[in-house]
Amino acid sequence: MNLDDLASGQPLDLAIIGGGINGCAIAEEAAARGLRVALFEATDFGFGTTWRSTKLIHGGLRYLEHGDVRLVFESLRERAWLLKTRPYLVTPQRFLLPMLPWTRRPAWQLRAGLATYDMLALYRGVPSHRRLGRERLRAMAPYLPEPANGGFSFFDARVHSPERLTLELALSAESVGASIHNHTAVTRIAEEAGQVAAVEVSWEGQSFTIAARAVVNAAGPWVDAVNQLDDLPPPELLGVTRGTHIVVDLDRPPGHNAVFSTAKSDGRVFFAVPQGDLLLIGTTDERYDGEPSEIRPVDSDIEYLVAEARELLPGYDITRSRICYAYAGLRPLQKVKGGPEAAISRRHAVLDHGELGGARGVYSVVGGKLSTFRPLAEEVVARLDPPRKRARHTDQPPAGWRESLLESGLPKPSLRHLRVYGAAIPGVLALGREVLCEHSGAIAGEVRHAMRNEHVTTLADIMLRRTGISWAACRGLCCHRRIAAIAAEEAGWSSDQVTDQVRAFEEEVAYHLPTEESLAADHFAAG
Repeated sequence: MNLDDLASGQPLDLAIIGGGINGCAIAEEAAARGLRVALFEATDFGFGTTWRSTKLIHGGLRYLEHGDVRLVFESLRERAWLLKTRPYLVTPQRFLLPMLPWTRRPAWQLRAGLATYDMLALYRGVPSHRRLGRERLRAMAPYLPEPANGGFSFFDARVHSPERLTLELALSAESVGASIHNHTAVTRIAEEAGQVAAVEVSWEGQSFTIAARAVVNAAGPWVDAVNQLDDLPPPELLGVTRGTHIVVDLDRPPGHNAVFSTAKSDGRVFFAVPQGDLLLIGTTDERYDGEPSEIRPVDSDIEYLVAEARELLPGYDITRSRICYAYAGLRPLQKVKGGPEAAISRRHAVLDHGELGGARGVYSVVGGKLSTFRPLAEEVVARLDPPRKRARHTDQPPAGWRESLLESGLPKPSLRHLRVYGAAIPGVLALGREVLCEHSGAIAGEVRHAMRNEHVTTLADIMLRRTGISWAACRGLCCHRRIAAIAAEEAGWSSDQVTDQVRAFEEEVAYHLPTEESLAADHFAAG
């Protein structure tokens, strides 16, 4: 349904602001339960926190430390469901937890915590933890420091493309009746007599007023900014922290094992996770008070991550020169006073503005984790008294996707890259098997499929949040002009429009996935 139809039609039962994984999950749940729903995303699906995460579907082992057993159990349950239903997107990931001189907990406490973790998971989906002796650990991970005195292995899960998981939810919402709109900004939340009445949205310079009986603000780090568009805004709700990652190129591929440890300098949780032939290292956890749209890695984050990586992974000889790019995201956590950032709860909260002195019928979602979008969506929609129960979520993965890949004859990098399309793989292959990017393995059919089926507006949408080409070492800059030409054939872009799209993509990549050189230059200019 287009915006003109929404503006002239009956009031929405629910308008959702924000197209991250939570907003898209809420849209899917609400539409499946019979509500008249529209979702509005100012940029693109998954653009904010979702796209810039550590790409893990984990139960939150470290949350046991803070006694949040309920959140861990919920996360582990959802992890098992995702492993079962989306094996093309979510796969088991083995972590090595070495015992180091700076490890914060003794071995017996870690063993007890991992045993509890296994018990809460009910041993579903992944193997249980194992104790590793010194020699066994060294054989599995010779890149760890010499003082590593054995350790443990345990399994969690990783999501190969959080942005495609988000897109799946958006498209599923659309298939059951929701109206979804990216690159469409909400500019006002209007109320009448203390009750929400409408949202005003902007798209390509046009303004539309769309009546709505309820509004959910799921804008992630932008929740407080969006609430300022409300005629009756609530108090500030967020305590935002910045998480920065670096992606490095090693002398050899990192293998399949990830490392989970604590930083030597400050005891923070520290990850090193294989990302194809690259290694993803993170993360920081710093309070952030700036504009959410201006989030970007800073040089001090890079120095911290490189220094800690050299302590944890000396065999990899990680230096700044090995960094392909960095990225930073914001965690939209509940606002609290004082205390360490890592101790702020990751549990979601659904806040009723009417109970906070704001307009009735408006709700804000804060907190939450990548893995718990489903229970969050169910909680939100239950508040709206939907007209019917939804059919059960299917527990069956799509059939035939592995066979389609193996029979394609494509090189191994392309097979690894294309798995995230799941049920769409045959359609993608049918639209062109020409390999466009030797670094990622991306093919031409992905571009055509995205243009025809996935609400693409910009070249950056394709490169960053549909195909994932820009996560490769090249950041997509080896092939973006060829991809722009294919997109132009599909969309009818003029030569001037292609030029504008290419320039805008290059600027977005330079800002959101900066190289070490550009970060160092920023630091030098600021200093």
